[in-house]
Amino acid sequence: MLKKKTFLSLVALFAGAILPLAFAPFGYYLIAEIALVLLLLTWSRTPSPGLAFWYGWLFGLTFFGCGVYWVYISIHNFGNAPILLAVLILALMIAFLALYPALQGYILNRLFPQNDWRKFLVAFPALWVILEWLRGWVLSGFPWLFLGYGHIDSPLRGWATIFGVYGVSFVIAQTAGAIVCMFFYRKKMKSIAMLALLILVLWGGGIAFTKINWTKKIDVPIKVSLIQGNIPLDQKWDESEWLSILNSYTILTAQNFSSKIIIWPEAAIPLLTEDAQFYLKLLSKAAKKHNTTILSGVSFYDNQSGNYSNGILAFGANDGRYNKRHLVPFTEYLPLRFLLSWLHNYIMVPMSDFSSGAKNQPDLLIGKTLLAPFICYEIAYANLVLDYLPRAGLIVTVCEDGWFGESIAAAQHAEIARMRSLEVGRYQLLATSTGVTAIIDANGKIISELPAFKQAVLTANIQLLSGATPWVKFGQYIWLLLLLAILWATRWKKG
Repeated sequence: MLKKKTFLSLVALFAGAILPLAFAPFGYYLIAEIALVLLLLTWSRTPSPGLAFWYGWLFGLTFFGCGVYWVYISIHNFGNAPILLAVLILALMIAFLALYPALQGYILNRLFPQNDWRKFLVAFPALWVILEWLRGWVLSGFPWLFLGYGHIDSPLRGWATIFGVYGVSFVIAQTAGAIVCMFFYRKKMKSIAMLALLILVLWGGGIAFTKINWTKKIDVPIKVSLIQGNIPLDQKWDESEWLSILNSYTILTAQNFSSKIIIWPEAAIPLLTEDAQFYLKLLSKAAKKHNTTILSGVSFYDNQSGNYSNGILAFGANDGRYNKRHLVPFTEYLPLRFLLSWLHNYIMVPMSDFSSGAKNQPDLLIGKTLLAPFICYEIAYANLVLDYLPRAGLIVTVCEDGWFGESIAAAQHAEIARMRSLEVGRYQLLATSTGVTAIIDANGKIISELPAFKQAVLTANIQLLSGATPWVKFGQYIWLLLLLAILWATRWKKG
């Protein structure tokens, strides 16, 4: 028995360790199905819910450990936290995230102890998606590394327009469940044939949905420019460098006044807007002459409330502002301040005392077109994007991924942004300080991209769109209720 537990523990660890290979920048999307098959086979050999919890937790440790190790870089390299503290924070985060697959293993074994089709084809994928959804909002949420993101370039991507990233995750998990079912029903040829047909329908359906145009064009294409300043973080927050930084953006902007929209990345202007009024007034006047609107990441200060906010400022041909709604814990605000205020003595992040923006803010317009603006991490939250659809004709995301160095984080972030465009059928301008700076079309494809860690400008013509995908029309909650109903019905039938 001890040898069996050790073997199954190693299988669970291995399955979790390889799963990040399904995501960017690697893109071996079939690894997701392989990893889930190994995890399901491990759970199928587990005699108790407690052991299923343990194997699920081991799976989660290596999955998140290999997939989000880059959190350490932001905490230690740029947050200046001591190595031991940075390691401890990362370890606690991974241990917590690993509880999600652990909980799934426990519930699956507890409610569906027998290895039959209901367990593998219905309960497993439904539970997986429900727990992904929970992970996206519990304790502010961490909607990273959802299975569906890794299939942004696979035939299953078409399901995103119907059910969002959660639908893609469901089909991936159901495919893995069907493969495991084939193993248990290997002596029944009729069952094997039906399972193979199911997989064919799932993957064929994904292909079919990609061929449907849910949206339509608005007017003629417009010219846009995204400026990648490539300003190192240690320079961005050095006051002696501010004049040089603003000068760099000004020169690159002046060279691209033929564009209707020019995007600067998150916190491109490193000082408060109140302290940059003269500079902004001069640049805005020049932009107006060319009928150009500039959007830049900035920091706002509210004199009445005394609050700071991370935001986007539009100036030139159009004026407006956006305050970031979903802040990042520990880097933009400190949760449970009364308990954790001591962390400020060890983690020194320049933007760590922001207030979140309201849900309902004045529209950010380019002409008559509504923009859906997001700052960095916000684009990972599907519900925030849905708040702007179907009214918005274009998504704009500004980001500073320099916090994660040359790790895989920026590629994962771009992959998430691509999924948001695919789900809602809108072009997206992804402007970052160091990369990935890219233009994403309504099918979630990167049509143009700048090399990372180089100062450059990305210019292209993009199409404004209107209309709504089924995901936009019905949103995520109706599908969540559907999953819960399916799970309940499956359990009820067993009883």
